[in-house]
Amino acid sequence: MALFHLVFELLKISILSCIYASLILVVFKIVANHNPNSWFDKVSKKKFKLWFLSGLYISIFLFFFMFSHFGDHGLGDSARIPIGHGKAIQEVDGMQAYIQDEGPINMIEIDSFKITADFVYGYISKGNENYEGSYFVYDLANNSVETFEKESDFINLLKTHDLDENTDYKDFNYYYGQHWNGWRFWLLP
Repeated sequence: MALFHLVFELLKISILSCIYASLILVVFKIVANHNPNSWFDKVSKKKFKLWFLSGLYISIFLFFFMFSHFGDHGLGDSARIPIGHGKAIQEVDGMQAYIQDEGPINMIEIDSFKITADFVYGYISKGNENYEGSYFVYDLANNSVETFEKESDFINLLKTHDLDENTDYKDFNYYYGQHWNGWRFWLLP
């Protein structure tokens, strides 16, 4: 499945780079028409070379961007949402959402949650092996997780960080759609 997804992404990168290279060619031609004998005019006379080289550079950039923190949305059965501070929420097989990072925290399976600029908080998944409790608060800036068995303790910590305790918690699919659909789906690999 991951190989199929990689091949699909490579095809999408080639299509996007052809489109972007064509747009660059059109822009160069428009600028060259308004400024004859300029650098744009000289470069735009070699249409195929301009289109090919700009498409090549764009495809290389898009390929590397696809594996960067902000461009990696997962391959195959895995999915990924960047959440800030170099961290991400991941999901496997469309069922198990989790946060895993290098450092002091282990993998914590999460059910429904809220993402803010510096915190992710919500409900811990029932099948979680690494953490006790029903609620969690993940401090992205400090890379620390606190878990709570009692809702009152959870709400008290939310209040101390000025986080909304009456929020509508969403699942991974909601946030994945919010982040990757729209312009990112059409303009990025």
